[in-house]
Amino acid sequence: MTKSTRRTVLAGLASTAAAVALGAPSFAEGARAAASFQIVGRTPVPKEQVIVPPLIGPEDLKKLIEIGAPQIVDIRRESALMWNYSYNAGHIPGAVNFPYINFRNLWADPLETPSEAAFTDLIQRAGLTMDRPVVLVHSSGAKGNFGFVTFAYWTLKSAGFTNMSILNGGIAAWKRSGGEMTQVPAEIIPSQQLAEINDSWLATHEDVDAVLAGTSNAQLLDARPLHQIMDEAPLEGSFTLNAEDLVAGADGQAGDDLSIFLKIKQAGLDWEFDEVITYCNNGALATVDWFMANEIAGIPNVKVYGHSLKARRKAEAARARNG
Repeated sequence: MTKSTRRTVLAGLASTAAAVALGAPSFAEGARAAASFQIVGRTPVPKEQVIVPPLIGPEDLKKLIEIGAPQIVDIRRESALMWNYSYNAGHIPGAVNFPYINFRNLWADPLETPSEAAFTDLIQRAGLTMDRPVVLVHSSGAKGNFGFVTFAYWTLKSAGFTNMSILNGGIAAWKRSGGEMTQVPAEIIPSQQLAEINDSWLATHEDVDAVLAGTSNAQLLDARPLHQIMDEAPLEGSFTLNAEDLVAGADGQAGDDLSIFLKIKQAGLDWEFDEVITYCNNGALATVDWFMANEIAGIPNVKVYGHSLKARRKAEAARARNG
């Protein structure tokens, strides 16, 4: 994308922000790029023609369930002491349990970027296909936990999924809305879906090395909160955008579009540069910055350093041992 195109995108966002500031109606819950989910074509609607926005509210999810459209993936642990962290304690009927750790383990090798075969294995074990929308459900446990569900979203988007939503406010928002809950687990039926890798949002060790060496114009964006930055300094030349500041509620509910846009703009970096690479300790918070900038604010060319700092340190140590 050219700088002039990026400037147009940002100008449009600025106009939207200004309109809201002047008293125009703000976006409703679950509305990003669409007032609610869209149904394309005539009724009865084939499930594959239902298009969902990146964030969806409980009421819109209920409508999706009524027509049998979504594949609902609950990324919480199977069992936990607190109900909202535990799939077995209660979940949306039909939601399969595929915990966050499955997505994180894709990056277990600190040296190598996951292969297409690894992405395919993940998708098939989750039982997912690309012909129906996917809705991801998280714990509603804390602001930082929102990074778990954005990490899952980013992983699936990198694997070729384009029609996905995150349940805004997670399982707690669903329960507050009077949504049906069950303790009967849904069976995962492995799929035959192949990954269709799109690396547009994925930054590697080499990409970050190039920035630090001064051979890339990309900008680095640290998504960590201050207490984590105090424990380990940012990469040289980094800007900061605390991912937790982009999450409005303690239950992991995203803020309104205006507040997200303004906080992104206040990060101080030039979004018109060729690339922005966001990172954190383990990748999760970095995907919050990416999700809000790319999926909500519509700012392109934002990438996630999937390995992030912990794996970077392990990779550096391994390279030192191997000479």
